[in-house]
Amino acid sequence: MTATAPTERPRWLAPLVVLVLLLSLLWLLTPGRVVPGPGAQVLDHAQIFTPPNQQAIEQALPLHWDITAPGQQATAELRLHFDAPAAGDSRAQPWSLLIPRLGNAWAIELNGQALASAGRMDQPGDAWAAKRPVWLTLPSVLLQPQNELRIRLRMDTGRRAGLSRLWVGPTAALLPMRDREEWLRSSLPQAASVLSLVVATLCVLLWLQQHDPLYAWAALGELAWALRVADSWWEASPMDWPAWGLFVLGLIWIWSGALYQFIAALQFSPRPRWERNIIVLSLLGGPLAYGLSWALQTLGGRDEMVQHLGPLAYGLGSGGQTPMILVVWMLGTLLFWAVLNVRLALEVWRKPDLSRALVVMALALSLVAIGRDIYAGRASALHYEESAWAKYAAVTLALSVLVIVSLRFQQARDELLRLNSSIGQKLAQREAELTQRHEQVTALERERAAAEERTRILRDMHDGAGAHLIAAIHQVESGQATRDELLQTLRESLDQLRLNIDAMHLPPGDINALLSSLRFRLERRIQAAGLRLVWRADELPLIAHYLGPQLRHVQFILLEVISNAIQHAQGSRLEVTATADTTHVVLELRDDGVGSGQGAGQGLRSMQERATLIGATLERSGGEQGTRVVLRLPLQQTV
Repeated sequence: MTATAPTERPRWLAPLVVLVLLLSLLWLLTPGRVVPGPGAQVLDHAQIFTPPNQQAIEQALPLHWDITAPGQQATAELRLHFDAPAAGDSRAQPWSLLIPRLGNAWAIELNGQALASAGRMDQPGDAWAAKRPVWLTLPSVLLQPQNELRIRLRMDTGRRAGLSRLWVGPTAALLPMRDREEWLRSSLPQAASVLSLVVATLCVLLWLQQHDPLYAWAALGELAWALRVADSWWEASPMDWPAWGLFVLGLIWIWSGALYQFIAALQFSPRPRWERNIIVLSLLGGPLAYGLSWALQTLGGRDEMVQHLGPLAYGLGSGGQTPMILVVWMLGTLLFWAVLNVRLALEVWRKPDLSRALVVMALALSLVAIGRDIYAGRASALHYEESAWAKYAAVTLALSVLVIVSLRFQQARDELLRLNSSIGQKLAQREAELTQRHEQVTALERERAAAEERTRILRDMHDGAGAHLIAAIHQVESGQATRDELLQTLRESLDQLRLNIDAMHLPPGDINALLSSLRFRLERRIQAAGLRLVWRADELPLIAHYLGPQLRHVQFILLEVISNAIQHAQGSRLEVTATADTTHVVLELRDDGVGSGQGAGQGLRSMQERATLIGATLERSGGEQGTRVVLRLPLQQTV
């Protein structure tokens, strides 16, 4: 019986789970419809008085001025009526007024008394936009059984000016609606802006660290979108209209271009040239369409424009408020992104990937929301009260970017750790090779040093004890040497051999030890030659760079001088002095003999060569009054 392999989970399961979580988050954050409490009244009709004739027009609310009177700038007065308990009625409660949306500049009066105002009524295009709900507490002294509410509006073309339905009634009955409107139109957009700013900041920090273009495009796109969403709750913009409107559209263009580059950096299949050309034309066509639209709305009167330009001047159908050029650009751009998203979805289907799947799903939600907002803002005034969906749907795109950036950072971190581990292994391997090579070189060096030491010992024995032994052999063969002469030669050979052995055990740099060994081995021989030895040696400093070979050279120089004094000087006194100054150890040997033949020939050349090898200086002077040899040993090694 064979065991069945476990079923592999579908690759699309992880993206689907993430999408469900994102949609669930949006659903939890978005409150449902709120039913006002008892006593609340909705005001959905108003009398509108507009210049120049000031004739009253009955208007059902909501009023969307760009649909009611497209292309026109106006200042109008709206009058609304409602019933309320008398001021002295004991059943009266505090009353409030809730206006979900109005603009652009406004002033409100109740029964002829001013309540509040915002923006400048006499300055079209003023920065004030009135994007947040208006909540006013109605003074009880102003309330009458029958009340008149007057709202003066400055309505700029193209700025979604108008008036939503109004709610008036007891404060407690309207508070739930007020909280809902504040949440939808202020709190949630602010949270969306903060989220995009946080994602942008994180991407900037990662880009500064890793210089990955994906982080740079994500940061630019999220920063542009954060400012774009801020425009939906920021009451007073930094610039007047239409400059601010052009800036906001510019943010959308930047967001669009950065999003495309972000998608390309996600390593989808190479983007075709025609696709890149279309995105460039879309970005360049936006400012052109906006400029032409504004020119069509501001040059000449509306009737003349419609007469000459027809449907090109103003939007779709009788209710269109946006010039057709700008609408065509919006729809064309939206269509391009829809086609692009379908292409990306097919690529993800053929080659599943979590990061690319998240982008496709979040982009699809954003495109649906943007398409709905374009339709709702132009199809009917009934949508005037509704909040735009794009700023909420784009939260999923920001969250997707955050997830993708986190995954990319994790991948980069894992790759870095893998590279570090690989480099560590290579370094360890290289270190082991170097250690092995070092051990081999050290072994070869030891062998070379041992061979050099053997060669030196053999040379020293040959030059010292060997030479004396050869001399003894010649003396025996010639038959002319006396017994004492032969014994003297053999004793010199034995002394030389002993000094060679002593030199092998001298402490490095210790001249005092060398002199002690030399005196111990040669004092009896010196005395036997009839010389009185005068020995004066101070406590000498160590010469750190004088190791075994250097000490042996010093030993042979001194031995050669002493041997010459014994064999050739014919004196009665040998004086050895060892002193030191700040730079040298000075060894001086002096005899009182005639000096005949001393230092001549090979012996002197050998001493000079040895002194040069150890960086020392050798001075010799002699005559009938004796011979003086001074050897100066440097305390510091010279280069």
